[in-house]
Amino acid sequence: MDNKQFESIIELKIRDMVALIIERKQLSFDEAIQYVYESQVYTLLTDESTKLWHLSAIKLVGILNDEKEYKQLNLPDYV
Repeated sequence: MDNKQFESIIELKIRDMVALIIERKQLSFDEAIQYVYESQVYTLLTDESTKLWHLSAIKLVGILNDEKEYKQLNLPDYV
């Protein structure tokens, strides 16, 4: 996959994650973006080699919420 394709996928994943966070956590758009950008999940998501981008936005938000709540990152075994 070339870099442009990967960046497009990431943009869509982040858009979907932010929408879910706004809905579930009742955060503003800016707060939801910050919630994503200030996470290990975001760092790993933007690294193509981690393959985290294969996961659905719902799964990614679940991992992100766990990271924020428990202060640790718990990735599924299949990533």
